[in-house]
Amino acid sequence: MKMSIKFWLGKIFARDVDLKRESFLYLFFSFLSIMFIVEYYILKFFINMEVGLDKEMPVIMVFFGVSIFFLASGFFIDIIKKKTKFFNILLLICIIGLFLTSFNAPLYIIIGILINLITIPQLIIIWCSTLVHETNILNRGRVTAIILASSFLIGLLDLFFVFFQDLFIYLIVVEFILLIIIIINSRYYEYIETKERLKSDMKYFDIIFEVHFSRYTIGFAFLSGLLGGLLNDSLGYFDGFKVDIFTFTITSIFYILAAGWFFDNLGRKNSLVIGILVVSFFYISFGSFYEDPSYPLVFGIPKNIHISLHYAFAILPLILAIITIAGDFSTERGNLKYRGSIYGIFMSLMCFGLGSGYLLYKMISVFYAKFEDMRSMVPDLPILLNSFVLVIILVWMMVGKDILVSKEKNWAKSLKTLFVISKSGICLYNYDFILKYQPKEEEEEGKFDEDLISGAFSGIITILSEITKSSKHLKKIDKEGNHIYFAFGKYHIAALITTMDLPVLFKKLLAFSRAFEQNFSEETKNFKGNVRTFSSAKFLIKKYFSQKYEEFS
Repeated sequence: MKMSIKFWLGKIFARDVDLKRESFLYLFFSFLSIMFIVEYYILKFFINMEVGLDKEMPVIMVFFGVSIFFLASGFFIDIIKKKTKFFNILLLICIIGLFLTSFNAPLYIIIGILINLITIPQLIIIWCSTLVHETNILNRGRVTAIILASSFLIGLLDLFFVFFQDLFIYLIVVEFILLIIIIINSRYYEYIETKERLKSDMKYFDIIFEVHFSRYTIGFAFLSGLLGGLLNDSLGYFDGFKVDIFTFTITSIFYILAAGWFFDNLGRKNSLVIGILVVSFFYISFGSFYEDPSYPLVFGIPKNIHISLHYAFAILPLILAIITIAGDFSTERGNLKYRGSIYGIFMSLMCFGLGSGYLLYKMISVFYAKFEDMRSMVPDLPILLNSFVLVIILVWMMVGKDILVSKEKNWAKSLKTLFVISKSGICLYNYDFILKYQPKEEEEEGKFDEDLISGAFSGIITILSEITKSSKHLKKIDKEGNHIYFAFGKYHIAALITTMDLPVLFKKLLAFSRAFEQNFSEETKNFKGNVRTFSSAKFLIKKYFSQKYEEFS
């Protein structure tokens, strides 16, 4: 029983998650460093926020300003090749900006905030680009959810720095410690883009105006607009942001962890539709019950708890969805060149939606206050707007394509054969994924001459290189329902035969090829003809090509 539970949990949370420790640690600490600064500003401004257009307008303008910075940052980050080094430099500048805000002089505070407003969008886009580089469509939702949940929880330590200003200097110290950890980790992990990977015939505007891409970006912008409207309405009702931090934190963490699992197992579109339906209940019940003071409870829940649950189901899940789905679009081969720009437009539209929604609902409340006849002529306009927009978003999303479909989840069933070939055409190692499930008699009948096939592959690659006179490596051959992927090491070629054409399979082959190079570098360099040396490569097969606990599905 205990073993079954362990396998079941492994299937849910660990399947296809094969990040290297160095990669995960870099992603975690770099995001934590961003989260500390972002949460500090959010807590500082929203906890002390007062009702009034003159007091709220600066926050609205910040939303629009950050939207512009995100859009510009995306284009800029695409130019940068050495992402990790640039991240470290940017983080140092951001910490300096944070330090300047500790002075009492208004000029220093303005300069410090401006530095942070410019650097934080760039840091976020670099981090998102690194996340996409290290994850794939099968695990991105869960990996993002784990990092987002844990960083958010630790980042709540900012409450001490907000309420006790004398402790603010320790936030600077924490950021410097994180910077040192990130720099040390950068010795073991580094993300550098290459010109070959970034070659693309696609145009930026062709990508962003593609129907499915624009469907998701516009959908997220409208969801952000609803969230902006919620911020305005709740501020007016409670005369400030009254959030039960315990309820908000616990609900947010469990919900985004569940959402990450849903994204990776049920598909992006299905998970989004479920999430929109869940949050719709809170949007509609907020407008229906909060205006009437005779309702102290909402479905038996105190209003401050209800609004805390509403925020928990609306804020972090929206961020998780944007990071995950923008990452999916940026992994398509023609889109790699614009990875930062793709994240930039998603994040930009999110901030623009927040600012626009906040401003629109603020204008409605101002008109209601100044023109009493308007309230009687168009009662409950915010509720009607919420309902209308939610229906539009649901229909808009449901008719779109799902980025993660069942064939991606069943990638392991498409594997046929893997070859590792020396540059001279000798088969160093091969593994048949089909024969391992067959009886021994059929296995003997199904065997083939691996050296003959390896020589053929090597010959094809050589001939094509001669014909095309190109230094670029062959990546894939398609033939009668079969797909052959190639990955090139310094002294070997890895070839994977599959029945489905999935980008994730090529990514797994690349990871396998790099690991093979690291583990057998001396053997491949000084190969003398003894292929038994490579028999231990089977552990790499298990690591990169087995869906964990698949037999319990």
